[in-house]
Amino acid sequence: MKKILLTLLLFAAISAHAETEMRMRNLENRVNSLEQKKESGGHYDPITPNAGPKVYDGMDMFITLDFIFWTARLDSLSYSQTGIGSLTELENPSKGNVNSVDWTWDPGFKVGYGWTFCHGGWDLFLQYTWFYTNVGDARHSHHLKPAFKIVPPSGQEINMERAHAHWDLHYQVGDLELGRNYYINRFLKLRPFVGVKGTWQKQDYNVFFEAIPFQLNQNITIFNYKMRQDHMLWGLGMRTGLNTSWQFISWFSLYGDIALTGLWTHYNLDRKDTFSEVIDIRGIDVGLDRTSANLQDTLHCVKPVLEFAIGLRIETYFNCNRLHARLQAGWEAQIWPSQTIYINVLDQSNRYDLSLQGLTVKFRLDF
Repeated sequence: MKKILLTLLLFAAISAHAETEMRMRNLENRVNSLEQKKESGGHYDPITPNAGPKVYDGMDMFITLDFIFWTARLDSLSYSQTGIGSLTELENPSKGNVNSVDWTWDPGFKVGYGWTFCHGGWDLFLQYTWFYTNVGDARHSHHLKPAFKIVPPSGQEINMERAHAHWDLHYQVGDLELGRNYYINRFLKLRPFVGVKGTWQKQDYNVFFEAIPFQLNQNITIFNYKMRQDHMLWGLGMRTGLNTSWQFISWFSLYGDIALTGLWTHYNLDRKDTFSEVIDIRGIDVGLDRTSANLQDTLHCVKPVLEFAIGLRIETYFNCNRLHARLQAGWEAQIWPSQTIYINVLDQSNRYDLSLQGLTVKFRLDF
C-alpha cells in the first residue's frame, strides 16, 4: 500500500513539473515572438502601452498648479472642561462639555514640475505643498477645569472662570516621484510610483486661564495661567503609491489616488507653564510671575503618512497636438497618525493624529 501511495505522489509531482515547464516555455516563446516583431519593424503591441500624455514635437515636460481649500485638525485635542465636581462639594455637577478649538477651512497651494523620459515612458515629478491655518476658541464658566495636568504654585486646586486657546500650523511638504503612466486596458490607466517625501512643520499651541479670586494667607489672590507648547518637526522618508484613471471617454475620467510614506521624523518640543499671581494686600495689587513647568524634548522616530484622493478630470490636446491641458477637481485627505506630540506634566506625552482634508483643484500643462 505504501509503495502505491509513493508511486502516485511521485507521478503527481512529475506531472506538475512537466506542466510548469510547458507553461514557462510557452511564455518564453511569446516574449521571443514580441522581440522579433519589434526588431523586424513589424507591428508591436507592448503589454502595458504608455498612456502619456505625449505632445507632438515637444520637450516632454509639464507643470502643475493646485488650489487647495483644506481643514487641518488634531483628533481629541481639548483645552478645558466643565461638569467636573469635587468630593468636598455637596451638590453634584451638572453635565458639562469638553471644549476644543473652532477648526476652520483655509486656502493653500501646490506647485509642481515634471519630465517624461524616453526610457520606458517613465516620468519624474517634483511637487511642493504650502498650507497655513490659525484657529482659536474661548469659554466663560465658574466651573472650568484645564483638560490637561497643571502644577499650581500654591499647591492647591484652583478654579478657573475664563479660558482661551489658540492653535496654528505651518505646513510645508515636498514630494519627488518616479512613475510610469500606462494602459492596462482601453478604459483604465495606472501610474505606480516610488520616491521620497520631505516635510517641515511647526505648531504653536497656547492656552490661557483666568482663575476665580480666592483667599490665600489672608489675602485675596488671583492666578492667571498660561501654557505654551512649541512643536516643530522635519522629516524625510520613502514614499510609494498608485494613481488611477477610469476613462469614461477619451477626455473625461474619474481619478483615484493613494500613497503611503514611512517618514523618519525629528522633533523639537518645548512646554512652558506660567502663573501670573496678583495679590491684593490692603487694597494694593502686587504682581508676581512664576514658572511652574519649563520642559523640552527631542525625539527621532519613524511615522506613517497616508494619502487619498478622488475626483473628476477633463483633458484635451490643442495647438495641433503640441500642447496638452488637464483640469481636475476632487477631495483629498491626508492622515499623519500620532504625528503631534505635546509634553505632559507628570505623565506621558500626549499624541494626536493630524488630519488634513478638503477640496483640491489641479491644472496641468504638458509642452
